[in-house]
Amino acid sequence: MNKIKVYIADDYYLIREGVKRSLKQSKDIEVVGESNNLNHLRGSIEECKPDVLIFELNLCQQPVRDLIQDLKQVNSNVKFLIISDCDCELPLVMAVRAGVTGFVRKNVSKDELLHAVQQVYNNKEYYVSEITQLLLKGFLNNDQSNGVFSDRELEILRYICKGRSNEQIADILFISEKTIATHRRNIMKKAGVKKSTDLIIWALDNKIVSRD
Repeated sequence: MNKIKVYIADDYYLIREGVKRSLKQSKDIEVVGESNNLNHLRGSIEECKPDVLIFELNLCQQPVRDLIQDLKQVNSNVKFLIISDCDCELPLVMAVRAGVTGFVRKNVSKDELLHAVQQVYNNKEYYVSEITQLLLKGFLNNDQSNGVFSDRELEILRYICKGRSNEQIADILFISEKTIATHRRNIMKKAGVKKSTDLIIWALDNKIVSRD
């Protein structure tokens, strides 16, 4: 039986070391490489040709779907397992839609990590329970354009990206400024950002709004 070739990408050395030590306890798994940045990761994926890539979601400096498409161009057979403590619905939903089939937390046990790698390698899904709940919450949303934002939130997000203030948006939509402020907070929480400027950049990068 061929060993499962695994590559680890995380910006924290201790996380990579912990994952490596856990995986090396299995005779069926071989760690073929590791990286702490995306530039090194792309070249290594092509060279090492891993079966499973374990990576930290926060390592992405671009939309996760774009990263996965890029990596699949250099290694069409690689499968993706995220190890992260991310609690934002939208990045997780987007990751699933891009082809990620496994999520584990950073406090994952050795046995659970090994099981997750085997499941993902065998074309099965493996999501820890709290991640499943976040995904379900995101996918059950009525908005089909991104799986998380409601129609009203998308409308407000587009006005935010045009530089409109809460007061201006409230006047346009004929609703209270307080309601707009609440929507803005919810939108930023779902996007995982804390500043309006970061929200605009995020919305553009993820093609939630156009650059026109």
